[in-house]
Amino acid sequence: MISLEGMYDLHVHPAPSVQKRTFTALEGVRSAAEEKMAGLVLKDHTYNTVAMTRTINETGFSTKAFGAIMLNEAVGGLNPSVVEIALALGTKMIELPTYSSKGHYDQYGDDQKIFPYKKRIKPIYILDSHGRLVPELEEIIDLVKGSDAFLASGHISRAEADVLVRRVKETGCKLLFVGVSTDMPDHPVDAQKQWASDHVFMEHVYGALTDMPHRKTPISTIVAQIRTVGAERCVLGTDAGSIKLPRQVESMKEFLTLLLDAGITEKEIDLMARQNPGNLLGIG
Repeated sequence: MISLEGMYDLHVHPAPSVQKRTFTALEGVRSAAEEKMAGLVLKDHTYNTVAMTRTINETGFSTKAFGAIMLNEAVGGLNPSVVEIALALGTKMIELPTYSSKGHYDQYGDDQKIFPYKKRIKPIYILDSHGRLVPELEEIIDLVKGSDAFLASGHISRAEADVLVRRVKETGCKLLFVGVSTDMPDHPVDAQKQWASDHVFMEHVYGALTDMPHRKTPISTIVAQIRTVGAERCVLGTDAGSIKLPRQVESMKEFLTLLLDAGITEKEIDLMARQNPGNLLGIG
């Protein structure tokens, strides 16, 4: 019997949301608390979840909810003022654009299948004409660096990621590459190994194994990527909330079972589901 005690999931998409979800934020945290999980990062592609998580934490669940904001069109894109307020409110994850990113648009266009929103702005590219980070992102990195939050990659391209990694390594800002083994953003393992460091982690999610994204990823691919990069630089999550996935607790248990059956050790699970996410959250 797999125990989730003390584990984190940094990739949970509950209701309320414009997209259809299978559980509410409150239901998700309550279920995680029944399993003695340490915490969940609650995410939405269109709004900051921090107010919701602060209210949930007042209920006294042993599992802590953490807020996230994804810098898509719906919240103003790469807007330092929005990030400054988000950090002041205690938002833990500041994520770069997902459906609003040029990297996502170049691969999937408007992508109404997964992101059923009207897109009104030009897709966001985080580099200027000289291949440097745009000034807005430089300011956002400075804001995050001076906080107890961390940056997440969104769906940026490899070219953007290469420049971003160099910058965060210079500043010491913590960075999580989200869902690296899904087709969004589908970063190759050689890039993952190059990027990973004391402050930069690769996230693998259960959703990659399903038809929730545009294509399925075999468990053997995820295991091979973990082996190449090293469990000490990886994080596990679920991407739960999609109507195509089990609920968060069931998704996490199924993911861990598949990883263990494929040769990942319990010590590696501890690193990727407890220690590393705790590091990103500034806990322990």
